[in-house]
Amino acid sequence: MKYVVSLMALFSACTLYAQVVIRGPYMQSPTHESIILMWRTDANSSTRVWYGTSPGNLSQTRIINNSVKDHIIKIDGLQPETRYYYAVGDASMILAGQTAGHFFTTHPQPGREVPVRVWAIGDFGRGNTGQAEVKNAYMHDGDSLKTNVWLWLGDNAYNDGKDSEYQSKVFQVNGFSDVFSWLPFWPSPGNHDYGEVWSESTLLGIPYTNIPLSDHQGPYFDIVEVPRYAEAGGYPSQLEVFYSFDYGNVHFLSLNSEVWDYTFSYDGINQMLAWIHQDLQQNTRAFTIAYFHQPPYSKGSHDSDDAYELVMKAMREKVIPVLESYDIDLVVCGHSHVFERSYLIKGHYGNSSSFDQSMIVNGTNGNLSQGNPYIKDGSYGTSEGTVYVVCGNSGSSENAPSLDHPAMFYTHGGSSAMGSLVLDIHKNRLDARYLKSTGEVGDAFTILKKNLQLNALNPVSICEGDSALLTASFSGGSDSLTYSWSPSAETGATAVLYPTASTTYTLTVTDLLTGQSESTSVQVNVEPMPQPAISVINGNILAASPGGYSYQWYISGNPIAGATGQYYAPMVSGSYSVKISSNNCARISDAFAYTHGTTGLELQPGLTVSLYPNPAGSEIRLQLPLLPENARYRISDLYGNPIEEGRLSAQETVFPLGRLAPGMYFMQLYTPQGALSIPFVRN
Repeated sequence: MKYVVSLMALFSACTLYAQVVIRGPYMQSPTHESIILMWRTDANSSTRVWYGTSPGNLSQTRIINNSVKDHIIKIDGLQPETRYYYAVGDASMILAGQTAGHFFTTHPQPGREVPVRVWAIGDFGRGNTGQAEVKNAYMHDGDSLKTNVWLWLGDNAYNDGKDSEYQSKVFQVNGFSDVFSWLPFWPSPGNHDYGEVWSESTLLGIPYTNIPLSDHQGPYFDIVEVPRYAEAGGYPSQLEVFYSFDYGNVHFLSLNSEVWDYTFSYDGINQMLAWIHQDLQQNTRAFTIAYFHQPPYSKGSHDSDDAYELVMKAMREKVIPVLESYDIDLVVCGHSHVFERSYLIKGHYGNSSSFDQSMIVNGTNGNLSQGNPYIKDGSYGTSEGTVYVVCGNSGSSENAPSLDHPAMFYTHGGSSAMGSLVLDIHKNRLDARYLKSTGEVGDAFTILKKNLQLNALNPVSICEGDSALLTASFSGGSDSLTYSWSPSAETGATAVLYPTASTTYTLTVTDLLTGQSESTSVQVNVEPMPQPAISVINGNILAASPGGYSYQWYISGNPIAGATGQYYAPMVSGSYSVKISSNNCARISDAFAYTHGTTGLELQPGLTVSLYPNPAGSEIRLQLPLLPENARYRISDLYGNPIEEGRLSAQETVFPLGRLAPGMYFMQLYTPQGALSIPFVRN
């Protein structure tokens, strides 16, 4: 009995600790503040994730006390544009991760303009060497570790989208599956993924019954967790069958060509179209990209002209006109096992025989390095053409496709013709490359937007002799801009201007890539400011000129408290200066050497007079130690106009000055033996 119990304990311990991760971990629905981690274990367990900003310090954790094999856990409260490392396991132990290769990077704040790298693959899920070669060619291409968005274009697991096919041909493919530990994917389903959505309800891999969109179920929908409620931007679809998201200044729509059905009711497509309208009406991002499985135009392993290609026809006739009405920039599809890339076109909704030159907006190769980019204006709602890409050869190929659709500029097909699409988007520029599995770039094109918008500059006032520092304010445009500040010779985004009089400057900013040029004017007002000077009045009053300004007097460079009038009566000898100010402009005079004399003045021989304080505030005192008979006084202004006069009856007389305005005045004294005029200042 003891032996049996020990054996059972050993069996339980093996069951507990032999648990391993057999799928993933992989990531879904990243945003600027959250992400979803998913993985599968070979036995039921609880769900736990550890994470942090270095692989050696996974100090934060989330746990769900459940018992499942397929684990889904959301981490939120994250910081934007931050790399986090992670590990996954059960409540008690780490089962995978905690390495430098297990990480994710959160999105930027919504709408923040950052460089965006996109990698798109279609029809890849075959578990073959071509699938791995396509991935490895991309990994050896520059900046692959900076990939921000990974798009799946459908037919992700052949032949029927079974769970076992996803396991063996997607998640466990040598040379391919290691990318899941650090790069989330944004999926769209294909007809082969729908092979398991409804058993016994497909025809040629395409649904033929009008089943409600909310009832689309199967391995694909179990494996993915997409943002149904606009968690990553866009407009909520409330469904997993189609959705949208943003990254930086790019808007993505993941559509679903498989919502079409053979009843010709178009219920599924009409519901998707209603959502597309809602989504694109609120979209303000600089670039918009739609991706789905079955393309509107192709002459590869699928011919969009064939009578049985009803889904391709429906997407061309029903969906493309709506997308073009919102001036969508790029449509990327799979399904046809070739690579095809169109000119910049619009208005082609029929068979290839109906295509004509009027539908080509730009018939060049679109190559920027050769001077032929596709240039569109940046306004919303003006249809200026779309580039259509078929990239259904990221693991699949076609032996001898015709590749002769007249809308296409570049094609690549054949039994070994495989590759992926790489996009680099920043500011007003989208660069696209077709990267072959050999590492060779087969095709490249650029879409540029004329989206430069100048902001008005506020008028500036400067003091005469000073400079004005102005900086261009704008949004949009490329990295190749020129600046002109006419009539000056300045050519930078920031200009230092030296006007001698009030001047209107015209700022012109030109985008050398698009040829767009925008101008705005700004007024620089110059406030005249004469150089102040100091003179002496009657020997003991300093006068600042010119008049009509604000003043501050200084002695030896230090401000004199209360000395803020045009006139100042110094009490001591020293080096004086005055600053005059007006409308935030100021100048200071040269230093003036002043020698202070006696404080008393003789009215007549032997009779000394003192007038203080000078400058005065609310009153001033006149002191006559010996008061002569018949002594009189008069207070007058600078022009000699009398203000007050009378007899002096005391040796000290106090004169209230409250009714006098600040300025300079004269105290005039008269006796039978003499007269004296003393200037004073009322502050």
